[in-house]
Amino acid sequence: MRDFDTDDWTLSNRARMAESIADTDILILNTGGEDFTDLRGFLSRQGFKGIICLWLHDNHVAHNANYQTVLEADVYFCSHHGAQHENYLLNPVSLSAPVLPACYHNLPLDTVCSLMTRYADLPRLSRVVAPYFLYKDFKRTALLETLRCESPELVAFFTDESDRKEKYYDAITDAEKASRWLFFKSSIVVPLHEDLSIRLFDGLIWGHTVLVPDTLPAFDHVFDADEAARLGIVRYDAAQGAAGVSKAAREAISLFDRDGQEGLWHRHRHVMGNHLLGHRMKALLSFLSDFAQGRTVNDIVGIRISDGIRLGMRSHRPDGRPLL
Repeated sequence: MRDFDTDDWTLSNRARMAESIADTDILILNTGGEDFTDLRGFLSRQGFKGIICLWLHDNHVAHNANYQTVLEADVYFCSHHGAQHENYLLNPVSLSAPVLPACYHNLPLDTVCSLMTRYADLPRLSRVVAPYFLYKDFKRTALLETLRCESPELVAFFTDESDRKEKYYDAITDAEKASRWLFFKSSIVVPLHEDLSIRLFDGLIWGHTVLVPDTLPAFDHVFDADEAARLGIVRYDAAQGAAGVSKAAREAISLFDRDGQEGLWHRHRHVMGNHLLGHRMKALLSFLSDFAQGRTVNDIVGIRISDGIRLGMRSHRPDGRPLL
């Protein structure tokens, strides 16, 4: 079943969607902190004889579960870059591929495009919106609460972790969720743990200028400085707390006003043309093809752990370029 958001994902006519697990050559699983111990055994019992490929969208948390899962795979891609996000996954069983950053994957694209077309010309509020779940015992939660009190430019839609299903997923419609984005000029990325949050792509697809902290290791895998400037992405000084956010917020709102409808639609189309699930799948398949044809550099590396050195293999392009 195809659910890639875009048809622009295939790697020539050699790639197709298999009808059964037994006919599958490459199984791609997008995992989010689950422990899939015995995944390989389960798939083998279903007749699968192909390659297990993982794309971990939560490799910045749930370390133990993620490590057990990558032991079941042949190759894995991390969404989030940085030593603390990647090194712990190194193992002697599966290949560590280059970072494959997160992408837009929230409300249905039909909903987004319909509402943008219908309401994009309406005046927007000169505020920075922050729709977030409040996770217990994470520093982000304390920062968000501080921003709600001390940054007058911010509009917050916070949902407690324990209330996600009842008060968000089950309680409001997609249109109501969309309204938390559509009627604002800007939005803010507040990472859980130095991760490149999908909130960046949420904001851009709704036409926002977006506030992004200066502490995201994976940011340069997605945007260079010139593109970030054209899109109205404003980096805020995370060390300054609310003061840094307020300063960046005023700049982001000013940029939205300066660029108007042209800038709004440029940001929306940039995500639609570059940062949907299908685009990431095309990059993933292209890398696997390069690897199979010997067009990658593969290094045996080691990391120090409590009882010695753990070895594993990392693969990258000869020029070191990110996958995007």
